[in-house]
Amino acid sequence: MTIDRSGAGPVAAALALLILLGSGCSVGDEAGHDHGAAGAGEDEHDNAPAGESVVVTDHSAQTELFVEFPPLVAGETSRFAAHITRLSDFQPMRAGRLDVVLEQDGRTVARFRVNEPARAGLFTPAVTPREAGEFRLLVRVQGEGLEVEHDLGSFRVYDSPQAARVTAPAPEGDINYLKEQQWTDVFATEPVVERPLRPSVLGFATVTAPADAGAELRAPADGHIAHRALSRAGDRVAAGEVLGFVVPRLGAETDFGRLRVDLEQARSTLALARRDVERLAPLFEQGAVPERRLIEARERVEVAQAEFEAARARLQQYEQGDGVAGIALRSPVAGEVVEVTARPGAFVRAGDRVFRVASPERRWLEVRLPERFAGDIGRASGAWLEGNDGSVVVLDQATGARVVQTEAAVHPVTRTVGVTLDYPVESGPRLIGARLPAHVFVAESQSRLALPRSAVVEDGGREVVYVQTGGETFARRPVRLGAIDGDYVAVLSGVSAGERVVSKGAYPVRLAAAGGNEIGHGHAH
Repeated sequence: MTIDRSGAGPVAAALALLILLGSGCSVGDEAGHDHGAAGAGEDEHDNAPAGESVVVTDHSAQTELFVEFPPLVAGETSRFAAHITRLSDFQPMRAGRLDVVLEQDGRTVARFRVNEPARAGLFTPAVTPREAGEFRLLVRVQGEGLEVEHDLGSFRVYDSPQAARVTAPAPEGDINYLKEQQWTDVFATEPVVERPLRPSVLGFATVTAPADAGAELRAPADGHIAHRALSRAGDRVAAGEVLGFVVPRLGAETDFGRLRVDLEQARSTLALARRDVERLAPLFEQGAVPERRLIEARERVEVAQAEFEAARARLQQYEQGDGVAGIALRSPVAGEVVEVTARPGAFVRAGDRVFRVASPERRWLEVRLPERFAGDIGRASGAWLEGNDGSVVVLDQATGARVVQTEAAVHPVTRTVGVTLDYPVESGPRLIGARLPAHVFVAESQSRLALPRSAVVEDGGREVVYVQTGGETFARRPVRLGAIDGDYVAVLSGVSAGERVVSKGAYPVRLAAAGGNEIGHGHAH
């Protein structure tokens, strides 16, 4: 017989149907019943009398108690098999003390203690009630930073083994998955409760650099990338910093000889212009020539100087000197270089993207939604998506994200509308250009009965969950689901509030349901 006492009032009523536990030593005799490690090394059922056992499952905020014991009889010793699981990690309690307490009229009548588990997670106190009657049964656990009391309700101690009976009905579910299997595998359960859920709609998203905190640097002309050290992806750069150089391509009719001739002509023109200035300057001082002639001569020097430098630069470009003569590509914003698309010496055409710079702290998520949701995007408040490791990433106000743009028109080609979110890099995907499904929240949250999405498995074409009906018993339940909000999904039918579903390890439980109970190891019941 199994009783799940994780509920409240109805559970107490159900426990009244049980065979009621009994009392043992008086309070003053507690020391005589401090068993220490008694029972260690024994099988948990070695001292149990033949017949059906009482089985109770109870949850506190910190622990799960799954205890089995024979119906208690006055003057008879019954060995308890109390399995204690920490709900923080669903691992067995490996050290600590356990007390079985019998109370009557608010007064402790007897207490039976073991100071350590017989093995990991299993405590085996010996309980010997002295007299028959009705008592309140408490199990108290202390150790590993926990101090927990499990109130199992009212029980009866019978006056003889012949009078002892177990009359409660068997629990729902015929799937057995033992504690030793649960502790060995990845396993967890979670209660089905009301949660605030936000309806969302599915779209397709692209990660981009923020428009106000990113830039693309494109080649200003056909040419090649200069043979100088280029900025690399991952480099942090300041606004105005040079990331590389593009050496423009020369005209099709230009050759090396022509460039040398042009350079010499420019050099000669510059020299003549300078000599003309040197000749006119003293004549102007003597009043022999007007000032206008001297000014014109000086302007010719400036023009000749510019032509000379340009001719020399073209020759250096042709010779692929050190590349200094190329056109500098300067970052217009401060940020991180996230993409470099060219190598030194590689040819680029005018307009080709060479660098992409983005803010290292922020990203944008541009989500395209089918046009039928155009009326909903005005209420968009965030989005959720699945990470590469299967975890759920939520981008909303709580994680520092915000909606920066919603489109008011349907794209004429894709027939979609767009929503753009701005978020901190640590809150969501980082890789610019990544494309992935995303669910946009389009309504205010509503309180709904919900369960973890990880609890839902597909079985025979149906969505099912596995409800824990006892410490080691489970029932398969087909469910009908509703709105999804990150890690949780609304459940419309199939389970009730307060029931615990397997949130981690549902697949091994499914295998056990299919006849895989031999997976792992366990104890006999």
